[in-house]
Amino acid sequence: MRRKHTVARPRASFVFFAALLLCAGAKALSPGKPDTAPLTPPPAIKLDGVPNIPQSLAADIAPYGEFSATRFVAWHPIEQDMLIIRRAGNTAQLFLQADPLGKALQLTKGKEPIRSAMYEPKRGEYILFTRDSGGDEATQLYRLDPKTLEEKQITPAGELHSPGPWNTAQDKLIISARALDRNGKREQASVDVYAVNPLQPEARFKLTTLPGAGWSVLRWLDRENKLIVSQTESSTKSLLWSLDMATGIRALIGDGTGGSDSSGDRWLYRKKFDADFAKLSRIDMRSGERQWVSKDIPHDIDAWSVARSNRRVALLVNVNGSTQLRLFDDELNVLAVPPLPPGLITGVSWHRNGRDLALSIESAESPGELFSVDVDSATVTRWTQHAAVAGTKRPFAEAELVSWKSFDGLPITGFLHRPNAREFPGKRPVIISIHGGPEGQSRPGFRGRSNFFINERGYALIYPNVRGSIGFGRKFLEADNLKKREDSVRDIGALLDWIKTQPDLDSSRVAVMGGSYGGYMVLATSVLYGDRLAAAYNAVGISHFVSFLENTETYRRDLRRNEYGDERDPEMRKFLDGISPLTRAEKIKVPLMVIHGKNDPRVPYTEAEQIVRKVRSSGGTVWYLLAEDEGHGFAKKANADFQFAVMTAFYDRYLQKRVP
Repeated sequence: MRRKHTVARPRASFVFFAALLLCAGAKALSPGKPDTAPLTPPPAIKLDGVPNIPQSLAADIAPYGEFSATRFVAWHPIEQDMLIIRRAGNTAQLFLQADPLGKALQLTKGKEPIRSAMYEPKRGEYILFTRDSGGDEATQLYRLDPKTLEEKQITPAGELHSPGPWNTAQDKLIISARALDRNGKREQASVDVYAVNPLQPEARFKLTTLPGAGWSVLRWLDRENKLIVSQTESSTKSLLWSLDMATGIRALIGDGTGGSDSSGDRWLYRKKFDADFAKLSRIDMRSGERQWVSKDIPHDIDAWSVARSNRRVALLVNVNGSTQLRLFDDELNVLAVPPLPPGLITGVSWHRNGRDLALSIESAESPGELFSVDVDSATVTRWTQHAAVAGTKRPFAEAELVSWKSFDGLPITGFLHRPNAREFPGKRPVIISIHGGPEGQSRPGFRGRSNFFINERGYALIYPNVRGSIGFGRKFLEADNLKKREDSVRDIGALLDWIKTQPDLDSSRVAVMGGSYGGYMVLATSVLYGDRLAAAYNAVGISHFVSFLENTETYRRDLRRNEYGDERDPEMRKFLDGISPLTRAEKIKVPLMVIHGKNDPRVPYTEAEQIVRKVRSSGGTVWYLLAEDEGHGFAKKANADFQFAVMTAFYDRYLQKRVP
């Protein structure tokens, strides 16, 4: 029987305030006719070289920004309740979903988004969640009382904190802390590991300090005075250690990459590449024995969850960007999977009962909803349903898997969304959207605001997976490392060739866009193939690898050096300087739009400032937005709304050949 929840409901005043906040991002303050008055940017956004954007354009776009994905966070340890994250007002907040398709109760509020959350593991008497400030990624841990909604910060400011495993009694947990320097000038990174009782956080005590950046604690064997820790060296290599805290001695017990572990028994589940593909295996913490879970599956494994009660395993298999769910019992026998709703499965999580499995599923039509599977009865239950959004043109275009041969014969794939040919006949403009990472992957999921480009402007959108993308095996993932960096840019050159062969695509009106490493790809494509582009959009991108590596946060630098190269080596420094877009910025003649968050700890905003200056000094056109309350991307809706309005005007001018 369900218990009755005593959760305070959001106050009407806060809901009203959130509504006002959204209105502020969508309306201009200056007088004038709605179709001619300029749109006023949110206070934190600074514009440079951006023309006035009419309010009428923002009004046309607005419905496409009202979709709000729902993300699963955690099951209650006893009840069949879910913690979820979805947007409330301007930012993502924490909610309680107590019943399937019931009304979600808002638990947190504030101007900053919630990043993650978990229940106290014994009875769910309190909730722990993480939040940073202005996108600075100085993540702090907070304790939330689900009855009173009182919040208490339990970590000291000025560090990045990551919650880890609990002890045997489940009254203390590991918190890993990384120092932040905001300029990347400390050469040596380290991770301090603390034990904390969330009810008495002031009494935290340090267990150890781990030298280097890529450490995470997977298991706390407090009765044996040991930690099981993972040391990540690259996207394909991670080592597993047993650390004796009495002696400080580390013993290597295995390898393999992957996220956290919560099975609670002797096994640690890890993703390990065999000859090529990433397979799921489990390692005995004491003997080092390895057992394969997905040895015979010829595809990469995305994610997995292990049930504490009966050691059932759920894993997601990556098949050309789509997903397949596989289930196994504790002896690794295959279990039947019932028919599931169509779409891309982006997350799996077992309830402690080992029977109910939470699934996050999105599709071309759905921004992301939550379902559960009762594995014993093979029944599927829908938990969330996003509200209908009026004013959008439906249906949204499904993703079509396409492929082309690159310069060296390597097959490259991507997803193409074509506009309705009856409504938009003839050759259509194209936007190529390049993912970041570089070990990211474009998937056939929900396209959000970009559906406006497809359904209202008639643009075709292509999401390529160039070499270096995850999901296609180890060889493909490592095919852009170090001095092979520009080979991935040539994959975009080959895509431009392919577009020219398509009867419904206009090769004379092609734009490239991307964020983070995708932003580098945009700039590099503009250098090498700018004469074949009509526009380029760079969000939080790398413009010079040397300055990026020297100024990124210290705790990230070593992992980035393994991917891009070590700028301290004279030969590699010369190479990185030579391929950096900033070095060849005079070749960027295509109209360029640049956005960045001033608090970005990953790619400092100075990467944007220097490319803007250099391109303009060579006579280039640049629209530049800087958000002073954002980091590595725009997380606040008001900022994202305004940014998308400017981007739409940018594409209208250079893809449609019309000036707003």
